[in-house]
Amino acid sequence: MSMARTTEGRRWLETEGGPFLLAPVSLLPSWTGYEGDYDFVIDATELGQSECYVIPDRNVAILGDDPLRTTVLESRSLIIQWVYSNSEEDILKNSSEIDLDSIVWREGPVLDSDGSFGLVDSATPGVEATEESMFVFEFETGKVRIDSAEVPLAPHCAAKLHRLVPIV
Repeated sequence: MSMARTTEGRRWLETEGGPFLLAPVSLLPSWTGYEGDYDFVIDATELGQSECYVIPDRNVAILGDDPLRTTVLESRSLIIQWVYSNSEEDILKNSSEIDLDSIVWREGPVLDSDGSFGLVDSATPGVEATEESMFVFEFETGKVRIDSAEVPLAPHCAAKLHRLVPIV
């Protein structure tokens, strides 16, 4: 199950060792996690899937295969996964200030948004997710592409970034 950690005032989530699931909030109750759906995650990582990917026939995405400490900057429609940094202040400051248009993004999967997304440990059944174990954030309805990049943000500071891009 995901655990919420607060470092220097910002809430971060960590998993028990697997990747994060991003899904429309309305679909979370149907995600069975370790009770069945997590097998799809295991199969994909065994096939070498390490980037953001969609579970077939489901409107959910898995954010790679790393259990990285993660937070959300809603103002930038950005999910930040902490690769390394000397401090939370460094990673947040640099993630907030980086020119997102200067990054070489890998275009990722497309999801249908119902107006809000949940970010939770992919092993957690959606019905077991709590306010403390997940992020819920608003996003416009319609098709949304999840682009990803691992970027150096400053000396001794790097993150995996996932941005949500509305498809018009």
